Amino acid sequence: MMKISKKILVLTSFLGCACFITNAQSVIPEEAITVSAEDSLVEELPTVEAFIPTADVNKVREGFQNMQRSIPLQYNSIVHSFVDYFIFKKPSFTKKMLERKNFYFPIFEKYLAKYNMPDELKYLSMLESGLNPKAISHAKAVGLWQFMKPTGKDFGLRVDEYVDDRMDIEKSTEAACKYFRQLYNIFGDWELVLASYNTGPGNLRRAIRRAGNITNYWQLHPYLHKDTRAYVPQFTAIMYMMNHADEYGIFPEEIMEPVAVEKVIIDGYLDLETFSNMSGISIDDIQKHNPSILKGVLPAHSRGFELKIPAESYAYFEANRQMILDSAQRQNGVSVMLASSKDVIENGVVIIGGGSARASNDNETIVEENDKPEKVEDEIKKIRKVKKKTYTVKRGDVLNRIAEKYDVDMYDLKVWNHLKSSKIMVGQKLVILDDDEEVVEVERTIKEERKSKKTIEKTKPKYHIVQRGDTLWSISQRYGGISVEKIKKMNGLRSNSVKKGQKLKIV
Repeated sequence: MMKISKKILVLTSFLGCACFITNAQSVIPEEAITVSAEDSLVEELPTVEAFIPTADVNKVREGFQNMQRSIPLQYNSIVHSFVDYFIFKKPSFTKKMLERKNFYFPIFEKYLAKYNMPDELKYLSMLESGLNPKAISHAKAVGLWQFMKPTGKDFGLRVDEYVDDRMDIEKSTEAACKYFRQLYNIFGDWELVLASYNTGPGNLRRAIRRAGNITNYWQLHPYLHKDTRAYVPQFTAIMYMMNHADEYGIFPEEIMEPVAVEKVIIDGYLDLETFSNMSGISIDDIQKHNPSILKGVLPAHSRGFELKIPAESYAYFEANRQMILDSAQRQNGVSVMLASSKDVIENGVVIIGGGSARASNDNETIVEENDKPEKVEDEIKKIRKVKKKTYTVKRGDVLNRIAEKYDVDMYDLKVWNHLKSSKIMVGQKLVILDDDEEVVEVERTIKEERKSKKTIEKTKPKYHIVQRGDTLWSISQRYGGISVEKIKKMNGLRSNSVKKGQKLKIV
């Protein structure tokens, strides 16, 4: 669930601004407009509060007006404050979304068109999961569209100990489109659909009743839960950024490219490790193209499971189909056929933080907003208020370690300090932005993803004694998802076979 920070973090004069906005009301009219070798001391000045610099209002307004959209989204001072946030405070999130969107958007667009849904809804997954199909929230919402288990099952998604379709890109996207359609049939307004996707239709109905049956989102805004008050403005702001990020010097670096796959329909048991050994398709590729598979096997009761394999590997598979399947399947006579369609899919890293809890209609959590409605200008000040620390570079410091120490993204650190490279000098002062209380959920997802990678990288050497039934894939899953290829490389293995009692170095 996208959460507006009670105090969202830190950005200041390092951007070369002589001054900051001290009265957020002046942003735009309130009405809608359609580590070290030495022990020298680290100098950290007392934390101070300031305001995020602001983008040119006329430029943002014009950009909004020129955007083709079917959802009549409002552009106002709250939206503008989040535009500033994604430009100045969290450019790393904007950059990451630019790098991932070209991979996922064609799939989203296909299903949105199929269900006659507005194309703009494709941006919603950015806020929900950071475009990560394996995203898991603290509330146990899962996937690109962050479905809770009951709601996922309501929309036909398989969720059991072997397969979780909430992580399947196509199936979860189709389920999300069905849910959008259901919500629109209830509320008849796309901004209310967005709000209800965040808070649940029951909670939104209660807010409407408290407001005297007001059904305009921005008139209803003060009566909504604080998380939902932030959700639609953030959606609107990130949509603007995906179309105008280059105008603010934010560009993708490692763009995700689509990978063509073929689908093999599996009925019954399948051992993925054996399938990998016999087909020559690495277990890493199988995992990458089938993120919904939770274990190293498909159970005997599987019916019609679409196993995706790289298109470049299909010719060998087809030529050796019987041998491969006879080896990977315990039962004879299992029906396996090639699906004619092609698709793309991507490997995601589990995000242990973000996401929105999609409540089912029957099991919806009642969220009561006990806060007094805030004035618009007060809410904007909370969004725009930031804190800063100043760090003085000492001998032996490197930029990535400074970023790691303060738990910030190095890309952000470079942007905040106008650094064109990672080179820093002794005595140089760097602005550090520090978290305070809650943070915007999309930022938390990136932070947790970064932490999970650091944990794997920093873990002391570990060894695993192979037990009966172990496979390299199951071992890799037990140790944080380390790749099978990495285990093989560290242990000098030429195949995926392991023996009981064998000692394997893991990290």
